[in-house]
This record gives sequence, C-alpha cells and structure tokens, in this order.
Amino acid sequence: MPAENNILRSIRMLVTDVDGTLLGRRPEFRLYKAFRERMDRIRSSYRTIWVVCTGRSFRSFSEVFVAMRSFGIVPDYVITRHAYIFQLKGRRYFPHLFWNVRILLRQFQQRLKIRRAIPRLHRLALTYAPRPFVRTTYRSANRLCLRYDEEELAEMAAEALTLAAEPYEYLQVFHHVNEVDMRVVPFTKGLAVTELTRHIGVNSSDVLVIGDGHNDISMMEILPHCRTACPANAQPEVIESVHRLGGHIASATSLAGVVEILDAYEKGAVHSELPEGWVSPSERDNPIPPRTTRDPKRSPLAGAILFLAILYTTLIVLASFDLVPGAAAIRKPYVWLLDRVISILEALRRH
Repeated sequence: MPAENNILRSIRMLVTDVDGTLLGRRPEFRLYKAFRERMDRIRSSYRTIWVVCTGRSFRSFSEVFVAMRSFGIVPDYVITRHAYIFQLKGRRYFPHLFWNVRILLRQFQQRLKIRRAIPRLHRLALTYAPRPFVRTTYRSANRLCLRYDEEELAEMAAEALTLAAEPYEYLQVFHHVNEVDMRVVPFTKGLAVTELTRHIGVNSSDVLVIGDGHNDISMMEILPHCRTACPANAQPEVIESVHRLGGHIASATSLAGVVEILDAYEKGAVHSELPEGWVSPSERDNPIPPRTTRDPKRSPLAGAILFLAILYTTLIVLASFDLVPGAAAIRKPYVWLLDRVISILEALRRH
C-alpha cells in the first residue's frame, strides 16, 4: 500500500457515534477483536485520539459500552447527551468542567427561548391557510406538526418557518409534500466536537467523523474540511451529506461498516457514490411520523376520574382532622360508601 494513499495517517481525531454506528441492533462480538486491533494500530501508529459522541447519559453509555470495554476497547474522550465532554484519565473519566457548565446554561437558555417561540411560530404557520385548509396534527413545548391541503401552501409555510427558526440553534424544520414538521434536534454534537478540537489543538481537516443519525450531521458540517463517513444503515440525510462532502459510504452496517471505513481510509479507497437504487429523501414516502394531538392510549375520561379520585382522597384526609371547611359534608359520602361495603362483606360472610 503506497504511503501517499493512506489518508488515515493524517487523522488526529476520530469521532464516532454509538447507537447505530458502534452498536447495532445486536451485539457484534465477532467484530470486537478486529475493531480493537485496528484502533490499537491507529492510535499507536498515527497517535490518533478517539472520541465517542452519544446522546446517552454518561451512566447509560457506561452500561451499554461495558461489553466493548471488557474487550479492551476504551475511547480517550466521551461526549454524552450530545454535548458534555469527559476525558479518560487512568481508568476513570473526568468532566471538562468549564465547557460542561457553559453548555448546560446555553441549552437551558435555548429551551426557554424555544418554548416561548413555538406559539408564535404556530400562529405564523397558520397565516398561510385558513383553518379548514390546515390542520395541527401535533403540538408540544418543543414540536409542531401541520398538514396543509395544498403542497404549495406547505412549501411557503416551511420556508417562512425555516427563516423564523434561524435564531434557535436546536429548532429544525422538515418539509415533505403537504406536511411541515418543526422539532428540536440536538445539534450540539458539532459544538462539542468543535470545542474539543480547540481544547486539544487539532485542525478540523485532521478529524474523521463517523455517524448514522440526523444529529451526527452537525459534526460533519460544522467542522470545515473534516473527513466524513457513515455505515450503510445511516439515515438518508446522513448518506446524502457524506456523499456531498466526499466521505466514505460503507456497504456494511454498524460496527462492520466502521471497520470497513477505517480500512478504506487507510488504503485510500474512499467510496462516495450513493447506493444503487438510491432515492433522495425528498422523493421518498413521507418521512414525518404520523402524530396526533391526543395520545390514543390515554383516555381523557380516565384521566379526569383519576384526578378527581386523588383530589377527593386528599380532601378526606384533611377532613378527618377537620383541617378544611365543611369537613362533615366531605366525609359523608365516604362514610356512606364505607358502610355499604361493610354491609356487603358481612352479608357475604353470613352466606
């Protein structure tokens, strides 16, 4: 293998996602040894720093990663909850305290801004069609889904919402045919990786990012001139992004895909072509999951009955100690019901 073809030797930081990238639907123990051997060689030969970036909490990451760790597979840095940085020192991970506190405050501020913005953005979306021609299929504190009768109206609304959402880091607008979906997507992975490159002193062009989900795109696109790659099971938008950036699109899924990616960069055999039979996300079936404004598993009547039962139980307890006005009237239905239950039990006992 000619040395000039080895792209991996210029990589100073390798960043990998966890779920869907290192970990598939089933544990791939047969690949752990091959992956460890490659990582050991890369880190010793090229002095590459390995960073794992996940949306999981640190505790959750530690639990799901225990099998890999038992094989001696241990990253140098871990970024949890898309944002919080931890460095391996000895056998333990320690937080990057200054950054973690700063990003915590930043996220809190953004969430407050988004909660206030959703009602205003909802009103903006409704201005593009009168009520009978647009339906709100889902709305919460951090998500808004609408369905328009006309595709043109949906396109106009999506463009307006995209422009209006620019001040909010985590608020993203997705548009498909006559549906518009505005939701919070934690794109802080890119911010955390950028901070880590600055902290360590690594150029963005010396970083290789491997991921499969929407939130991994921020790592790929926020770092100018970085190398990118994805396994075959990556989201269509991720595959499209890697293709556009000239990264490697693996033919294998999850960890097998990661091993393939490392080999491809080491051999200088990067494959950026889209998979055979590729269909652009904009031409696929509706990618927006159907949502309703009401959870079908939860009955409003059942919720009201439960609330009233809890309220009356609380009043009974207070009335038993004469701590509320009208204590006798509050206790009366309870005493009557208790007498009826006792009478029924006694009748059953006699028979």
